[in-house]
Amino acid sequence: MANNKWNDDEIDKLLHSMPKIEDHRSPDDILARLKEDERLKRKPAPKRRGWIPAIAAVAALLIIGLLVPSMFNDNKGSIEQAADLETQESMDLKRSMEKSAENDIENESESAHDNAEPAASMFTTRTGMESHLVLPDDMHGQYAFPIGMVYAANVIPVTFLLNEERVKADFPDTVPESVAMYNKYAANIPESELGFDEVHPYKGKISLSGDTVVNDLPDGHGYDTASATLYSYFNSAKETFRDHKLFQAADQKGEPAYLDQVGVSSPVSIERKLPYFKFTMPSGKIYLIPYENGNTETVVDALNAMKTPQNDVVETVIPSGVDFTAVEEDGIVMIKFSEKLNFDQLDPVSANEMIEGFMLTGSNYGEKIKLVNVGQEFFGKYDLTEPLPIPIGANPHIYPE
Repeated sequence: MANNKWNDDEIDKLLHSMPKIEDHRSPDDILARLKEDERLKRKPAPKRRGWIPAIAAVAALLIIGLLVPSMFNDNKGSIEQAADLETQESMDLKRSMEKSAENDIENESESAHDNAEPAASMFTTRTGMESHLVLPDDMHGQYAFPIGMVYAANVIPVTFLLNEERVKADFPDTVPESVAMYNKYAANIPESELGFDEVHPYKGKISLSGDTVVNDLPDGHGYDTASATLYSYFNSAKETFRDHKLFQAADQKGEPAYLDQVGVSSPVSIERKLPYFKFTMPSGKIYLIPYENGNTETVVDALNAMKTPQNDVVETVIPSGVDFTAVEEDGIVMIKFSEKLNFDQLDPVSANEMIEGFMLTGSNYGEKIKLVNVGQEFFGKYDLTEPLPIPIGANPHIYPE
């Protein structure tokens, strides 16, 4: 029928020829049937209105856009005030800390002056290295009291530093020399507390005759019971009375004492021409001490002897791999390193011990030392471009109050 060609008349005729559809059911019957139809009992799902969330989101953004500037403007003053307050508090705290630091520095300075802290100790604080000597420039409000301490027959020179005001009060009319200082202060040194043997004050009377220090010994003094004891006795005296020339052991009559190890004693020279080495106490405390090591009549001999000690009682202060020659030129002892010495490549403590060992050795001969062929102009407080100063003492300690 799809191939037939229809026109309007034919279609109209076809529709009129179809039978009429009639429904003779009553309206009540139709309604009852509809109520019984299961399809009509299911409730249709409500249509989702997807545009409601979008509108809510847009409204929320508009509200935030309106409220935030207002809130910011309302709270801006409070925020700025809080920031200003925090800044002010920070500045106040900074000023307080700066003032506290200034007060600490002033207090430390005053304490250093009041307690007469030696410059050598301040040098130790600044660099973390221990200084083993005292220089003339270190003596600010201090007075040096050198004394030869003893440990196991080894003599360790120590320079006790006293408050200058105390010394002036004790000696108002004179500048005391070593004998007067010894008689006044030696008894108060806590030798055992510092790890030393009990030696001072010497038994008997210490006095000065001309430029000879005389020790009038009592009977049974015991200094001649052994050669090591006699050695410690004489050498500790040499380190104690360095501003004089001779030391004489005498009996109660003032005559030269008879000593079992040597017979009738003669005056001995206080001069000690020896090189310096490192000596370590059982506590670990390190001292630089003069120690015999062959023939050291000249300062050049002594400096060369510092390279290798003859036993294990002491250690050399010359770091491994460092070599030098010593010559005296125009009154200055020149230590010329074989290879240019870069102190930055050395352990600073070892380097400091070497420099101060050189200086102390030179001081035993009254000579200044100059280091040649070094890579730095300064090391710690030492100007290496100039001859190094002669120390006035070794191993500084504060005298107990």
